Amino acid sequence: SRRASARLPGSPPRISAPANSGNIRMVLPAAPVAAAVTAIVYAALLATTRIPCGADGTFCREGACERVRAHLAANLHGQDTAVNLLVDAVCDHVASPRPNKPLVASLHGSPGIGKSYFHQLLAQALYNATGDGSHPAEDAFGNPIEPVAGFDHPSGGGPWGGNSNGNSNGGNNVVDAMVDKGRVIKGYLPTFMGGDVAPRWNDANGVNARHRVECPGRDCPAYKVIFGTDYVTAEQEAQGRALRDAIVDHLATFPESIIVIEEYDKMGCPARGMLKQLLDKGVNGNATFHRSVFVLEANLGFVEINRRVRKGLGNSQNNVGDGSSGEGSSGGEELGVDELTATQRTLRDTVFKRWKDERCEEWSDTHKAVGSVDLFAPFLPLTRKSVGEVIEAHLRERTRVKRRARELARLTWARPDVVDFLVSQVEFEKEHAIEGGKEAGGVLSRWVTRALRRLAQAEDTARKKESQRRAVEEGRLWVDDRSGPPLRDRSVRLEVAKGGRELVASVVD
Repeated sequence: SRRASARLPGSPPRISAPANSGNIRMVLPAAPVAAAVTAIVYAALLATTRIPCGADGTFCREGACERVRAHLAANLHGQDTAVNLLVDAVCDHVASPRPNKPLVASLHGSPGIGKSYFHQLLAQALYNATGDGSHPAEDAFGNPIEPVAGFDHPSGGGPWGGNSNGNSNGGNNVVDAMVDKGRVIKGYLPTFMGGDVAPRWNDANGVNARHRVECPGRDCPAYKVIFGTDYVTAEQEAQGRALRDAIVDHLATFPESIIVIEEYDKMGCPARGMLKQLLDKGVNGNATFHRSVFVLEANLGFVEINRRVRKGLGNSQNNVGDGSSGEGSSGGEELGVDELTATQRTLRDTVFKRWKDERCEEWSDTHKAVGSVDLFAPFLPLTRKSVGEVIEAHLRERTRVKRRARELARLTWARPDVVDFLVSQVEFEKEHAIEGGKEAGGVLSRWVTRALRRLAQAEDTARKKESQRRAVEEGRLWVDDRSGPPLRDRSVRLEVAKGGRELVASVVD
């Protein structure tokens, strides 16, 4: 009889010669055996290949609450009221084993004060894409403090994750799990209205090889932002279908998503009806997303928020809120408990009136749509002190950028004179910045970049003159031997010039 003999996939075909024949034939493997071997190999690959939480679209729940609080406190300035309110709700939602519906938060306030930056920081923290927990110490200006000889930074623990047991749900940072080389040093935390999240890697030779954590991006694929747009009436049906399809398809893939819808208050009637169903039930077709977080963002209501703050109904008399404990304190104003409650009700009523006046649906349906929002968070206008913190965060990031590019060795500045000068260049209405933190980047370009450029030009000219002098002394033809940035190995300090009209930079080493 003729029998088929099994062989491993990839091995050469067996050649056999039957006793009763001089012919040579190939014996193919039995299909069931081949399938079993393939399944074993695939299972082995799965066992040895781990996609960490965050990168796989799930929340990194271990240490999530502490990580969210720390990340927001370090990077979002002047929004203690909104941060404390939102983080409390997020912590409860993520910790709940079986939430009944997605968490829905509505963010309100004028442009440029941190609403968009909040949900970016939230995604980085919940998906553990903030940078690893072991980091070099920095001084107040963003310059690294040289480590003590023989001291090695630990690689785990703390609110940033990074434990040593490789637990995928809240353990090592995404990049730490993907790169098995060298020593991890914590990356730069983002700064309000700028900065980056970029862990730095030291290879065996001590060379800084950068691997950027991407969130938004590959390290938090479940974080999705849908930008609002005004549509003509004829396009509203298509808008509603497109919005539904985009959200449901994403949620079917990532049940633990952070979905952001900007300018949600301007949605057309069909889109709003679809959104109401999603927010109220947490289920649609093959998508189940009770654990997700929806962030609705709008400028609607900022006039009322600003009016309440400018009336002095903040810290002055009624502030009995969480800020008194110093949690997330950034020196900004914080609404008292009673005032916060009243402001939230005002924001809810403002959204309800906007939608009711459009007469898209029955009054009861509009009420249900607004009722699906769990909390309305007011983002306050930025005070001078908060703007100063934003600007100093930009300055620290400027130090890191210049050092990475090897344009200088260190950067410091006269405190608080330089920051006070830069704050004075921002436009305010009484005690609050008109454009929030938007002007910080432009102010640094106008004054800090100019001061550094002038110093670099002066140093380059001095280098050229010195090179020419040496050529004359040595009796040779001058050749321009300058190389690299003129301040590459220099320590630079910024100060306010005499008369207080500009900043000047000088070499201090």
